[in-house]
Amino acid sequence: MNIINNIIYWNNCNKDHKKKILSRPIFLTDKIIKNSVKNILKNVKKNGDSSLKKYSLLFDKINIDNLQISKEKISNSQFNINCDIKNAIKNAYSNIYKFHKSQIIKKKIIEIIPGIFCSQIFRPISKIGLYIPGGTSSLFSTVLMLGIPAQIALCPNIILCSPAPISNEILFAANLCNIKNIFQIGGAHAIAAMAFGTKSINKVDKIFGPGNVYVTEAKRQINNILSSKTSIDMPAGPSELMIIADELSNYEFIISDLLSQAEHGSDSQVFLITTEEKIAKLVQKNISKQLEKLPKKNIILKSLNNSHIIVVDNIDECINIANMYAPEHLIIQCKNYKYILSNINNAGSIFLGNWTPESVGDYASGTNHVLPTYGYASTYSCLSISDFQKKIYVQKLTQNGLLNISSTVEIMAKTEKLLGHSNSITIRKKFINKQKQKIKNINKMIKKNILNLIPYQSARLLYKENINNKILLNANESPIISLFSTNKILNRYPEQQPKTLLNAYSKYTNLNNENILITRGADEGIDIVMRTFCNQKDDQILFCSPTYDMYRVTANILNIKYLIISSKKNTWEIDFENIQKNLSNIKIIYFCNPNNPTGNIFDKNKIIKLFKLIKNKIIIVIDEAYIEFCIDQTMINLINKYENLIILRTLSKAFGLAGLRCGFILTNKYIIKILCKVIAPYPISIPVLDIALQSLNKKNLIIMKNNVNKIIHNKKWLINKLNNLKFIKYIFKSKTNFILVKFYDSNIIFNTLNKNNIIVRDQNHEKLLKNCLRITIGTFDECKKIFFTLQKYLN
Repeated sequence: MNIINNIIYWNNCNKDHKKKILSRPIFLTDKIIKNSVKNILKNVKKNGDSSLKKYSLLFDKINIDNLQISKEKISNSQFNINCDIKNAIKNAYSNIYKFHKSQIIKKKIIEIIPGIFCSQIFRPISKIGLYIPGGTSSLFSTVLMLGIPAQIALCPNIILCSPAPISNEILFAANLCNIKNIFQIGGAHAIAAMAFGTKSINKVDKIFGPGNVYVTEAKRQINNILSSKTSIDMPAGPSELMIIADELSNYEFIISDLLSQAEHGSDSQVFLITTEEKIAKLVQKNISKQLEKLPKKNIILKSLNNSHIIVVDNIDECINIANMYAPEHLIIQCKNYKYILSNINNAGSIFLGNWTPESVGDYASGTNHVLPTYGYASTYSCLSISDFQKKIYVQKLTQNGLLNISSTVEIMAKTEKLLGHSNSITIRKKFINKQKQKIKNINKMIKKNILNLIPYQSARLLYKENINNKILLNANESPIISLFSTNKILNRYPEQQPKTLLNAYSKYTNLNNENILITRGADEGIDIVMRTFCNQKDDQILFCSPTYDMYRVTANILNIKYLIISSKKNTWEIDFENIQKNLSNIKIIYFCNPNNPTGNIFDKNKIIKLFKLIKNKIIIVIDEAYIEFCIDQTMINLINKYENLIILRTLSKAFGLAGLRCGFILTNKYIIKILCKVIAPYPISIPVLDIALQSLNKKNLIIMKNNVNKIIHNKKWLINKLNNLKFIKYIFKSKTNFILVKFYDSNIIFNTLNKNNIIVRDQNHEKLLKNCLRITIGTFDECKKIFFTLQKYLN
C-alpha cells in the first residue's frame, strides 16, 4: 500500500494539474479560519485577560489562574531538565549566537559627493513579542531562534507567549536569552493579547514566531489592522520541505528528511523532485519501514497525504519547480549542488549535499529556523538580526555639500511645483554665499603664506575627545604631577627678564645671567631667533627630518624659505655630507638634540666639525628640550667657544611643567641683547615666574632628577617587555622620555590602544616613519597597562 501519493510524472501533467500539485492544503479552509480568528481578535481586544483564560480552557483544555510564569519558576527550570538536554541547548545557543552575531552591520558613512555624507544607523525595536508553538511538541529550539537575535539586537522589552503547560526546556532556553516575561497562552488569542495589550500582557510593537494556521492568520489580520500599530515578522505557518535529488542521492537519507519534516504537523507538506525514476520508486517503496519506527505515525500519514513525489526530465526542471513553489526548506541532495544553488531564487533555507539534513538547521547549525512559508519565500527572507531592528537614514551636508547639490534639488522641486522645498535650499544658499563673500574679503587682506599654512598638529589638537580617564602617552609630558602653588599679586606688570629667575637658571646651568633669555616655552625661542636673523627675501633655514615640526611651521608663518635634509634612515644620524653641499643662503640650522620623534643623540664631534666649516656665518640652534634625560650630552660648554651657537631649553619635559610654558635661550651675551629687542615686553607672567623659581630650588631639583631616573627605569622595563611582542618590528634607541616603535601594522595597534583608552602619537604622516608610533614613557602602572594591552591583543 502506498502511504504517499502516486508518483507524478511532471511532463505528463497539464498546467492546471501542475498548479494543483504545488498548492498548499491550508488555502482550502482559509475562509473558515479567517472568520474564526477575526472573532478571537475582537473578543480579546474587548475583554482582555478573561477572554485569554476562556480560550485557553476552550482550545487547550487548561484552566489558568495566573497567565504569567513566575521568575522563580523560570530560574528553577535548570534543575528540572537532564544534563544532556541542558548541554545540547547550550551548544545550540552558542552556534546560533555566533552566526547571528556576525550579522551586525557596522556603521559606515559614505561621502556621496564632496560634502554630502550619508549613513544608516540601527536601533532595536523597543517592545517585541515572541510566539513559541506548543501543540504536539515543546519547541524550545524556537525560543533560541527568536530570543538570540532579539538579545543581540538589544531589544529592551521582550515578552514570550506559549500554550500551557510551558515545558522546563522552553523556560530554560528563555532564561539563557534573558527573557523574564513569559505568559502561558497560545494560539490566535496569544497573538491578539500581544497586539492589543491586556491587563497582564503589555502591547508590543512587533510579533515574531511560527505557528499553526490560526496563529498565522491572526498575525496576518493584525498586520492589516492599522490601529493596532503592531507589525509581524513574516507569514510563518505549517512546515514544508522540498528535496531535489539525482542519481547519486541516497534514498534512505531522502526518506528520513521527508519524515522529519512531515512529523511537525498534519498540515505539513513535503516534496521529492528527482530526475531519477529509480530513486522515486525506492523512496515510495521503503518509506513505510522508517515510518513504523516513529511515534508520530498518524500525524505523518496525514501530512504525507498532502505531499508528492515528482519525476522530471532534467535538473533545470527541478530548479523551475523549486522556484515556483518557494519552499520553506530546500534540500539539494545532488552531485552538482553548486550549479543548482546558483539558480535558486526562492527558498527560506537551503541544505547542500548528503551530509546536511534539514534537522541541523532546525536546531543547532547556527542559521535560523523561523522561515517564510506559503510561498512567501519568493518575497520574504529568513529571520535575522535586522528583523529586530529599525534602520534609520542619516545625512549630513557641509556648506559646500549643500552648494554642490543645490541646483539639482531646486530644479526638481520647482518642476514638481513644491516651492517650499526649493526655498529651503535657496535661503541657505544665499546665506552661505554671503558668508563666503565676507571670508573672501578678509582673505584678500591676509598674507598668502598664512592662508596656505598647515599649522602645527599638537597632541591636544589631534586628540579632541574628552581626556578624562585616558592614559595620555602622546605629548611627551611628564607622567609625574608637579605640585606648586602661587598667591602673587597680579596688578603690576612683571619685569621683562626677571633677575630672580635668571639667577636661578644661571646657577642650574653654570652660565652667567648675560647668557640667558627667558621665553614662553622653547617655541618662542624658535620664533624670535628666526625673526631676528632671517631676511624673508634671501635667507633660508635648514633642519633635518624627521624632527620637531615647529621649525617648519614657524618658517611658514614668517614666510621664510626652508630646506629639509633627511636624516639617515633607521640610524637617524645627521647627513653632514649632504648639509655641507647645501649651505648656500642658509642663515640658521636647527638641530633637535635629543631628537623628537626619533629619540637619538647627534654626534657632538660632527656638530663641532660643522661649526668649524661654517666659520661663524650661520647660526646653529641646538634644541635641548629633552636634555635632562641625558644631561651629559649637553652642548652648553660650547657657548663661550662658538659665538653662533644658540641653545633652547624648557621646563616642560623633565621638570613636569608643560602647562607652565617657560623656556630659555642660552647663547653669547651680544645675541641675548639683540634678542631682547625682539622679544615681547612681558614674556613671563608673575605666576609663571613664581612657579619656575620654585622648580629650580635645591629641593625640587633633587625631585626632578629622581623623576628623570624613574622615567628612565620605566623606559628600560617597557622596552624589555615590548621586545617580546612579535608584531613589533623594531624599537629605536632613545635618550629621551619617549620611544619610537616600528610595527608591522601600526594602524591596528594605534586603534587597539585607543579603544583601551591609551593615547599614543601616530607618526605615519612622516615619509620615513611609516608604521611607527611614538610612545611617551608613563608611570610604571601606565607602562604595564600598555604592555598588557598589547600582549592581550597578541593572544
